[in-house]
Amino acid sequence: MQISKILNNNVVITEKDQAEVVVMGRGLAFGKKIGDKITVDKIEKCYTLQGDESSRIGELLAEIPDEIFVITDKVITLAKDKIPGKINDSLFLSLADHINATQLRAKDGFVVKNFLLWDIKRFFPAEFTIGKKAVVDIAEKFGLPDLLNTDDEAGFIAMHIVNSELGRGDSSASELTKLMEEMLTIVKYSLQVAINEEDIFFQRFVTHLKFFSERVLLDDAATLPSSDDSLFQMIIKRFPESYETTLKIVAFLSKTRGYQVAKDEQTYITIHLARIVQKNV
Repeated sequence: MQISKILNNNVVITEKDQAEVVVMGRGLAFGKKIGDKITVDKIEKCYTLQGDESSRIGELLAEIPDEIFVITDKVITLAKDKIPGKINDSLFLSLADHINATQLRAKDGFVVKNFLLWDIKRFFPAEFTIGKKAVVDIAEKFGLPDLLNTDDEAGFIAMHIVNSELGRGDSSASELTKLMEEMLTIVKYSLQVAINEEDIFFQRFVTHLKFFSERVLLDDAATLPSSDDSLFQMIIKRFPESYETTLKIVAFLSKTRGYQVAKDEQTYITIHLARIVQKNV
């Protein structure tokens, strides 16, 4: 691989399989110039750029301090280790740009309010925890202790991670959060029981709801283990109140999104709801 752009001593741009790639490694570009070959044994991380990222890579990354790249890489490494599913490489550029903008605003005393913070904490605890760790690093590296006074920035970083998981645009996390909140509202009003959100059965339902919501947004059919019709009939007869709530979710998704919920999915949702009811009655 040959160097096509040098961002700093530790980060360069090269091409691989006709795509631009961010390559990181300590001292990777020291003493190098454009056109030189990259020392392979110094490569620590590679991130493939996608879509319109390549056209704006130069102006964006040239403005970003090396410390931001280190923090960004740490966030992505943690996310890949702690969160199931694929973390898209495009997270590198968008997150580095976001973190840089955050530290610049914080230096000027500006803090952006995250109006989805409460839901992010509820629905995406793993992503939020990673965001909290990133904020500590940002505050320490750039001398910004006021960043630690709120969880707003941790929530924004979590949203970037969720967007990457979904592999869609910047609105994905907010759209997913909104859909989950809408379905949980249906559940609470329909079941009419005091739900303990710290309960393990509720947490399992939220996890299921997250992946179900992703499928709805992608208009993708469920890939759940197939259940025969006899199980479905048994479940709806045994838990009629829970199934009634499931049907309200089914009707809501059909009306608002044109999404048809398969019987297997209805079975799993009903089972989750029945466990919540039994635990909270």
